[in-house]
Amino acid sequence: MFEIETARLRLRVPVAADVDDYYRYIHSDAEVMRYLPGGIPRSKKQTGITLSIVIEHWQKYGFGLWAVEQKEKAEMIGHCGLTTLEQDDLVEVAYALGRPFWRRGYASEAARASLYFGFEYLKLPEIIAVSVSENIGSQRVMETIGMSRQGITRRFYGAELVLYTIKHEDFQPGDPPIVLQTEGGTRHEV
Repeated sequence: MFEIETARLRLRVPVAADVDDYYRYIHSDAEVMRYLPGGIPRSKKQTGITLSIVIEHWQKYGFGLWAVEQKEKAEMIGHCGLTTLEQDDLVEVAYALGRPFWRRGYASEAARASLYFGFEYLKLPEIIAVSVSENIGSQRVMETIGMSRQGITRRFYGAELVLYTIKHEDFQPGDPPIVLQTEGGTRHEV
């Protein structure tokens, strides 16, 4: 499995021990959760279940949502990565960061690295993203990383969402440099 380093972030496979940070920054914060499926805070027990599902996705597909860390700190501040939408055989780039880390460009940095991984290593032809219409910040991230707005959809998560897409041939890696590292230690720098 891959780890990714960007200029300021480390994206790594999450582990069960991330539950405290994930709960603190994401699931216990009503402002963060209003933009995520379900729309309301979750208990620490529910956070553990969610984290287990994320870890199982990695085991099943060889990719998934990474735990996002600032390079200088070893704490999970959110997640970003690729997840399957099995009912449609699509892959979504998804991200959520704790509120103290909003408006710093971290989501764009992590999402762009996730797109790079999806296109260059998984050889995906297209990646989608969705957002509740009120989440203008998330839509700005999608546009910043080169995705195009396709309109409103009700196909996912049982909600009305704004749909964005990007095709492999339209993706531009941009800055900052991305370093991918395999479990065996092989490093690939972009």
